[in-house]
Amino acid sequence: MRRNVLRRVRAALAGLVVAGAVGACAGLPETSPVTEGRRLDEPINEPQIRVAAQGPVPGATPEQIVRGFIRAGEDESETHDTAKVYLSHASVDLWRWAAKETVIYNRASDLRIERTGDSTIQVSVAPVGILATNGRYHDVPPGQVIRTTFGLTQVAGEWRLELPEDGFGLWLEASAFDNLYVAAPVHYVTPSGRELVPDTRWFPKGTRLATSLARAQLEPVPPHLAGAVITGFPASTRLAVNSVPVESGHAQVNLNDAARAAGLEERRAMWAQLSATLARAFVSSISISVEGTEFELAGLGTTLSSPQEVGYGFTPAPVFDSALIRNGETFKRIDPTFIPDDLPAQDRRRDGSQSLAPDDPDEIPDGWVRLTLSRDQKQVAAIGGDLLELSIWTAKDEPLRFKPGWTGLERPVYDRYQYLWVAGEKDGTPRIWSLNTAALVPPPEPAPVEVPWLGEDDVVALTISADGTRALVITEDAETRATQLSVSGVVRAPNGQPTALAEPLRQAQPLATMQDVTWLDRESFAVLGRLSDRDEIAPWIGHVGAGLDGLRVRFGQTDPTRERLRPVPGARTITTAGGLRGLICITADGHVFAKAGLGWREIATGTDLLVPGR
Repeated sequence: MRRNVLRRVRAALAGLVVAGAVGACAGLPETSPVTEGRRLDEPINEPQIRVAAQGPVPGATPEQIVRGFIRAGEDESETHDTAKVYLSHASVDLWRWAAKETVIYNRASDLRIERTGDSTIQVSVAPVGILATNGRYHDVPPGQVIRTTFGLTQVAGEWRLELPEDGFGLWLEASAFDNLYVAAPVHYVTPSGRELVPDTRWFPKGTRLATSLARAQLEPVPPHLAGAVITGFPASTRLAVNSVPVESGHAQVNLNDAARAAGLEERRAMWAQLSATLARAFVSSISISVEGTEFELAGLGTTLSSPQEVGYGFTPAPVFDSALIRNGETFKRIDPTFIPDDLPAQDRRRDGSQSLAPDDPDEIPDGWVRLTLSRDQKQVAAIGGDLLELSIWTAKDEPLRFKPGWTGLERPVYDRYQYLWVAGEKDGTPRIWSLNTAALVPPPEPAPVEVPWLGEDDVVALTISADGTRALVITEDAETRATQLSVSGVVRAPNGQPTALAEPLRQAQPLATMQDVTWLDRESFAVLGRLSDRDEIAPWIGHVGAGLDGLRVRFGQTDPTRERLRPVPGARTITTAGGLRGLICITADGHVFAKAGLGWREIATGTDLLVPGR
């Protein structure tokens, strides 16, 4: 695999050299000198592609000056000084590459340059992504076009550009974006327990990556996680010096005096957070000091190699080799990872069937729909066929039924703390409730979860992350029927009761329609949706803060659509038995399909497939 990628890189670089030679004859080289670097998915300690921007050549046309200026933004230098040579003297200060959002497009051929007058020229592009100045990335829906107009002026007989009055930022081809920036999680901790929670942002690569990551770690908890996670760093904690030196994989983080206010547990969290976050800069150990004095944890010394050394870690994504499947009113168990065609011929007599467990219900009347299985696999929750009632079923007791004036109930979901979430409407207002089902005697009371940003939008689907800190919520505008997917922190009372959802952070913006979503791991999800009404519903893989697969050209690719999962005709719900490999779709007519490569294979028939906590 590595050799194939390197061959493609060498071929691509050779092609660029030829193209540059041809372009030079026309007055402006089309490429910059490069050296071979790493694949995007390889560890970042390997050298990245080094790009040195070239300035304008004598006699370049206005169109070539525009294209050369935009390409000069691909320079890996931290100042992008070469791009300034394409500008008039008055526009140099308007080259605000660090203070304006970055526009990402797939290919150089996507740029459209048009002379609009004797002294103006327009450039436009259909972007695939936008990177905000705070490091937040989002995909751009297809069909959108960004345009800007440059002024043209002559300086010493050569064409130069005049930038718009509000300035101009980076426009990067997707391959250049991946070469200049890296997606890296900044980590926070759960209020109770010692679990790390990631929040992915994008940072410039280079020698100052560790410094940038440390600065980001010292910032307050972002709004979409406020109240759901905490940070060990006291307010006003900053770097004492404007650098985090890294030598032989060891980072020395020197904080200002505000860090002294941290108590013992906060100090543990500080060490764990920095250790996890700086790992993306290929840091294998850290030391912390305050105004030059080493920060020591009792019994642990002054150097830390992993968060586990101070008792912190990540909640693993659960993996299941058994699930309940319902046909009509009855249940059976199957291995949801079993794909018959993957077995040798002599083993295909197996069909993945398993015996029911002692806590499994024998049957649930088919008037109950939208079933879900608790994490401990001892309860099944269901919605009445009229979508007005919630029920909880166990193997031995009569079902509990809840009908407090709800309407339009969606499929419920259990979280790791045995709270059952359900969304619907009451008195015409969309709401979300939770029930503590750890004990069913006496029956739990539904408690509202405050979601001020929900407004009049209906909840289409809801799922909770394995660590219980974040919700993925699909909402639908009551008037336009447009759907949105957001990630939002789960705010809990000290006893674990969900009380609110934090501000939403939108995801999967290009999808015009979405109908179900499931977490795959602590940073990734799968959503059933489509780009337009002309498309079939398909599963899309997304990464919180890093966009959807199959839209942006990645390093070594020529066509991003080749990494998209195939559509599943009639798909109604999506779940997973464990990560991307365990992805499963259930159709409206009762067929269950498991992911096999980029395609799907039928593994069972049934109206509901129940994976614990999904």
